[in-house]
Order: sequence, then structure tokens, then C-alpha cells
Amino acid sequence: MLRAALDAVPDAVLVVNPDGVIQLANLQVRHVFGWEPGTLEGERVETLVPDAAREGHPRRRTDYNRRPMGLLQLSAQHRRGHVFPAEISLAPITLSGGEPLWTVATVRDITERLELEQQAEKVRDDVLANVTHELRTPLSSIVGYAELMDDLPPGELGDQARQMLDAIRRNAQRELGLVSDLLTVALSGAGRLAIAHHMIDLVSLTRQVVDEHTVTAHRSTISLRLEEPAHRPPQAACLVVGDLGRMRQVLDNILGNARKFSQPDAEVVVAWYPTDEHLCVSVADSGPGIPDDEQPHVFDRMFRGRAAIAGEIEGAGLGLAICRAIVEAHHGTITMQSSTSGTTVTIAFPLVRAAT
Repeated sequence: MLRAALDAVPDAVLVVNPDGVIQLANLQVRHVFGWEPGTLEGERVETLVPDAAREGHPRRRTDYNRRPMGLLQLSAQHRRGHVFPAEISLAPITLSGGEPLWTVATVRDITERLELEQQAEKVRDDVLANVTHELRTPLSSIVGYAELMDDLPPGELGDQARQMLDAIRRNAQRELGLVSDLLTVALSGAGRLAIAHHMIDLVSLTRQVVDEHTVTAHRSTISLRLEEPAHRPPQAACLVVGDLGRMRQVLDNILGNARKFSQPDAEVVVAWYPTDEHLCVSVADSGPGIPDDEQPHVFDRMFRGRAAIAGEIEGAGLGLAICRAIVEAHHGTITMQSSTSGTTVTIAFPLVRAAT
């Protein structure tokens, strides 16, 4: 009866003793792992673990018979040798005295599901790219005509009309920025983000962006400070290959975030420094920091932290996702460190001499 019940389960089911030996396997192991149930029974569970993880698996499975573990996404190995993504649930069988006896593992091959998810994401990105592209044209026209009307002499456009026109232009520009961000996210997700390749002095670009932000930061009593190495390397050692506009977009975004989440009279510190293979730029604020549970998600699309939502801080949760897409398209890296004393975001672009 027990075996018949296990065979009726649509997923592969394994019953493993405390020594890691498979005591019982249902018929679905044939479809999932390529093994016959009778052949698998008596084998160690490491038979189903990928070669790279097999040696350390006995140490890790000591906790498996202590508490349930549900929907773990891990890798498993087929009898033919190929590794596949699996969704695994683990549940201990305990004796009446509470001592763990065996572990029941339920395993599902999720290869097809992940492929379908990737296809769905591609379709979504393609649709989003097309829609946002179509939205840019009318929004650009609204902004353009608003600017033309603003140039009309006072006799043709009164003060009240000019104030209303300014509101139209300001909001249209905000929406145009959001549409541009959505388009960037969609193109990066679809692998179609266009990146120009030019020699760029990243240090000079960083200085320009800091200077531009310094003017507006003073209006909010936030100060910006640029830290530079005591001995600046020659210009040839500060060159990277990439898209000037996109790199400026990354720096603008990171600096804007640091200012946005800083308290009045706070200081934002921008620093650049070369390593053996990269030129790095870091932006550090002294804001409240990002909670530990939110930090893994800060580069996700449309993610907004609790503090941003509660404080009604402007944004759509696209900025850092765009930064990551642009930096990775340049074969660089972007990292974030945060504590209660502030957050530091660091970008690193390959130097020309390292890329050649």
C-alpha cells in the first residue's frame, strides 16, 4: 500500500535513512533521474548529487532529518550525467519519542518551467520595449511644443498660462524620463541594450557629474566631496571603453540616490581609484542604510524599499536595475554595502590596458 501510494505521487519521492542510503524510491525517479526504483534503492543519495557538490554533501545533509525544508531550488544529476535544476522538499519522519528516523525527499525537474519563464520574460520585455518606444514620440512632442510656447512674448502668453504651461512641461519631462527608464530596462532584459564603444576618461566624467550635482545639492544643504588619490595616474591609465551617455546615466543615478536618501546638512563622498584591472568609482552617503532583508533586492526591477515608500520618496524602483544593466553591458561590476551609518555603491569598469 505504501509503495502504491508513493507511485501515485507525480514527483520523484525518495525515502533516505540517517546514513544517507535510499530505502525507497517511487516510479517517478525513472522519469526525473533516469534510474529504475529498484536499482536506486540501496544506493547513497549522493548518487543524485552533481559531481561538483558530491564530496561536501554528507556534511550538509546532517540537518535534513531535523526539520522540514520546502521548495529548495538546487541542482541534481541524471543517470546519464547531465545536471538539471530541481525543486526539492525535505521532510523528516520521526519516531514517537521525537528522534528523527528517515527523510522523505520530493524532487521535481523544473527545467521546462524555467525555460517557459525565460520565454515569458523575453515576450514581456519585447512588448514593453515596443510600448515605451511608441510613448516616447508623443511625450517628446508635448515637451517640444511646451518649450516653443514658453518662448512666446508676454503679450501672447499671460503669467497664469505660463505657470500652467510650466506644469505641463515639467510633468511631461518626468513621464518622458520614466518611459526612457522603462525602455532601457526592457532592452537590457531582451539583450538589445545598445552600447557605443569610445575611449572615455572616466575620472574627468566623474568630476563633471560631481560638479553638476554640487550646484543643486547646495540648494538642499547637502554637500558633495570628491576624494582623489594623492598621486593621480596618467590619463592613459584612467581610460575605459564604453558609452559616454550611459556611463553618465549610471553616475547620475547613483549620486541622485545618495542625495535623495541623505538627511539635510549631510555629506555625500565620491571617490575614484584604480586597481590592477579596473577603474572604480564609489558613492557613499550617511543615510539610514538599507535593511538586511532588502539588500539582496536593491538591483531588482521595480523594487522600492520600505523607507522609500513610507517617506514617499520619488522613484519607480528602476534606477539601480538600470545601473546594473549598463555596468554589466560594459563588462563591469556594481556592488553595494550598507549599514545603519550609510550606504556605499561602487562601480568598476575595465581599464583599457586590461581589456586589450
